[in-house]
Amino acid sequence: MKDVWHSYSQLRVLLDGMLIMMVLYGLLSYWQQRKAIYWQYALYIVCMMVTFRLLDQDYGKVNYLPGMNYTVVFMETFAFSFYMQFAILLMNIRENDLFSFRLLRGMTGLLVVHLLLDTVLVLTHVSDTIRSEIYTLDRYLLGIGALIIVPRIIRLRHQVMVYFIVGSFFFIFACIFALSTNFFPSVFIRRPDLPFGYPVTYIELGVVAEVLCFTLGISRLNHLTELEKISVQAQLIDQLQENEKKQQKISRLRDEIARDLHDEVGSDLSAITLLSRSARKQVYEQPEQVMDTLNTIGQTSKKVLGAIRDIVWSLNSSQRTYENLTFRMREMAYSLFENTTTSLHFDFLAITPDDIIPVDQRRDIFLFYKESLHNILRHAQAANVCVSLSLTEDRLRLDIKDDGVGFSPAATRGGNGLQFLRQRADSLGGVLEITSVTGQGTSIVLACPVGIPA
Repeated sequence: MKDVWHSYSQLRVLLDGMLIMMVLYGLLSYWQQRKAIYWQYALYIVCMMVTFRLLDQDYGKVNYLPGMNYTVVFMETFAFSFYMQFAILLMNIRENDLFSFRLLRGMTGLLVVHLLLDTVLVLTHVSDTIRSEIYTLDRYLLGIGALIIVPRIIRLRHQVMVYFIVGSFFFIFACIFALSTNFFPSVFIRRPDLPFGYPVTYIELGVVAEVLCFTLGISRLNHLTELEKISVQAQLIDQLQENEKKQQKISRLRDEIARDLHDEVGSDLSAITLLSRSARKQVYEQPEQVMDTLNTIGQTSKKVLGAIRDIVWSLNSSQRTYENLTFRMREMAYSLFENTTTSLHFDFLAITPDDIIPVDQRRDIFLFYKESLHNILRHAQAANVCVSLSLTEDRLRLDIKDDGVGFSPAATRGGNGLQFLRQRADSLGGVLEITSVTGQGTSIVLACPVGIPA
C-alpha cells in the first residue's frame, strides 16, 4: 500500500477501479429498475474518467494550461450536465425549490455556451492562454452557483440531502483546489513519483468521495421509496377495510329495508287485496258490511303509506340532521296517537341542531322510537307520554316515559316488542334500560354513541 501512495499511476489505477465499480452499480441498477437517475449517474462517472485520462496526457505537455484541450472541455461539459440532472432527480429539486432548479438549468446553459464559445475559439486559432482564462472563469462561476444552491438545498431538509451536500462538497472543493494548484507550479510538481503533485488526483479523489456519498444517498432514497410504498399499501388496506365495513352496513340496511317492506308493507298490501275482493262480494251479498270493509281498507292503506314514508325518510340524504330527526319524531307520534286521548310531551335538546347523524344510526334510532310508541299505544293505556331526546357532542340519549298500566319486565322478557328494542340498542352499540312497575307506568332509556361524519 505504501508503494501505491508513492506512485501516481498506481494510485490512479486504484481510484479508477473504484469508479468503474460505481459505473457497474449504476448500469445494473438501471437495468433492474429502469430509473433515469442511474444511467445519468453512470455516464457522469464515465465522462469524468475519460476526462482524467485526457488530463494525464496533457500533463506531459510543455506549458500545460487548464482548458487548453478541447476534448477535455467537451467531456467535462457532458459530465457536469449529467451531474446537475442527477442532483435534480435525486432530491426532486424542480418540485421542492424552483429557484435552485432554474439556477441549475442556467449553469447547464453556461456550460453549453462556454463549449460553443470554445469551439469558435479553437476554429479561429485563438491562443491557449485566452481559452484557459475563459475556462477558469467559467469553472469558478459554476462553483459560485453551486455554493448558492447548497444552502437552499439544506433548507429543504430532504431525507437524502446530507449525502448530496457532503458529496458535492468533496467534488466542488476538489475542483477548486485542483484549479488553484495550477497557480503554484513550484509546489505541485507533476512527477510520476509524486502522485499528489497532479491536479487530477484531487479531482478524482473528490469524485470518488462524491460517488460514494451519492451511492449512499440513492440507497437511502430507495429505502424511503419502499417505506412510502408500504405506507400507501397500509392506507389502501385501511381504506379497503373501511369500505368493506361500509358495504356491510349498506347490505344490512338493504336487508332490513327488504324485511320491513315484506313484513309491514307486503302483508298489509295483501290484506288490502283480500279486503277489496270481499268488498266486491259484499256489495251484492252483504251491503251493510261494505262500509266497515272500506274503512278497514282505508286504515290499512294509511298504515302502508306511513310505513313507506318512514322507509323513504330514513334513506333521504337531505334529512340527516338532528333537527330533521326530532321533527319526524313529533310528526309520527302525533299521527300515531291522533285518535286517542293520550297527551304527548316532547323535550328535544342539542348543542347544535344541525349536527348530522349517519343514515344507519338515524334509521335505528327512529325505528326504536317507533316501536316503543307502538308498544305504548297497544298495551300501556297511558294518559301521558313524555319523550326526551338529547344530543351532546357524540352521545345521544332517548327517554320515553308513560303513566300507563306498566308491566313486569321479568314476566315479558321474551316478548317480540322488547326483543326488537334490545336488538336495535345492540346495533347502535348503546345501553338500554327498561323500568316498569305494574300500575305505575314504564320508562325506556336508550343511550348510544353517535358517529358524526365529517
